Amino acid sequence: MGGALGSMALIGLTNPETFRQHTSPAMNLYLVLLLSVLSALHWTHGQDPVEEEAIVVQHVQPLGGWSLVSPNQKDVQDAARKGLENFNKKSKAKKYFKMVDVTSAKIQVSNVINYRIKTIIGKTKCLKTENGDLDSCEMLQKRLKCKFDVQSDPRKDPDQYEVNSMSCNK
Repeated sequence: MGGALGSMALIGLTNPETFRQHTSPAMNLYLVLLLSVLSALHWTHGQDPVEEEAIVVQHVQPLGGWSLVSPNQKDVQDAARKGLENFNKKSKAKKYFKMVDVTSAKIQVSNVINYRIKTIIGKTKCLKTENGDLDSCEMLQKRLKCKFDVQSDPRKDPDQYEVNSMSCNK
């Protein structure tokens, strides 16, 4: 850029009025284009390179899709307890069952939260006619594998769970 202005100064065209008198409109256009190209080259070469952040792949649970979750999560444990409570109410067994293990859990988030929980429950020595503390009941040998479908509506009460279905087998 300095070279073009330097040559104009040599021929005495540094004054704008003198420049207009000694150049044609076509030459003015060429000089404007030349100065534009030189300015663009200066700007593109004068900038520091841009460093971009690396893109990291993350798992995002799709809305409405089922996702595996930890069986140890508090909400999963609460939903499993609600499933067990429902089983004990509807079961014709004379003795209570209690939770041995939550083996797996899936969650589906939409306008409500759905849980699909697989558990192992065990028969206790405590009779249903005795309203004792289930945690202190001694276990017997009988075990059942159960699947509970439980729902929670966090807009109403996030700690309230409703059992939609359950199935248990040996």
